Amino acid sequence: MHFESVAEKHVLTLLEFELINKRYFEMSIAPREAAFYSIDGVGNHVSELRYLKQQGRAWGYVLVDRQRNNQVVARANIKNRQGNRAEIGYRVAEKESGKGIASRCVLFLIDEAKSMGITTLCAEVMDNNPASEKVLIKSGFNPTLCFYRKYQHQGVLYNSTHFELSL
Repeated sequence: MHFESVAEKHVLTLLEFELINKRYFEMSIAPREAAFYSIDGVGNHVSELRYLKQQGRAWGYVLVDRQRNNQVVARANIKNRQGNRAEIGYRVAEKESGKGIASRCVLFLIDEAKSMGITTLCAEVMDNNPASEKVLIKSGFNPTLCFYRKYQHQGVLYNSTHFELSL
């Protein structure tokens, strides 16, 4: 498995990844707009990520498994860069959960951020996603803020925790 910058060549495999894992992702995060789940929707998303990369504001990556016909098994992003700070996010296929892929994504993003001169990474996790909290803490992130009942997901209000890592 290896990371690649998101590009037009990933549109179909990325759409497949998102469709297969849609229900799984929506168990712990807000759903994407329905229009996203099409070739045009994912194509527009990829174009936006490439534009933001050119602007130096965001970088999107996919973790591709060569042994499975270049199937996307995870996504990893650095986004919302402001000066030397940026946020990270990641999604791992349901079939790959529990195999260390999320940790691999976070460590990859840390290395990428360092190479870009980013000195602080942030992430936010709703409290219905303890596995993601565990990955961040294991990777050296520290909880810095708790937002009480910040997000409503499937009719339930959840707290979220803001994590930071100084590089």
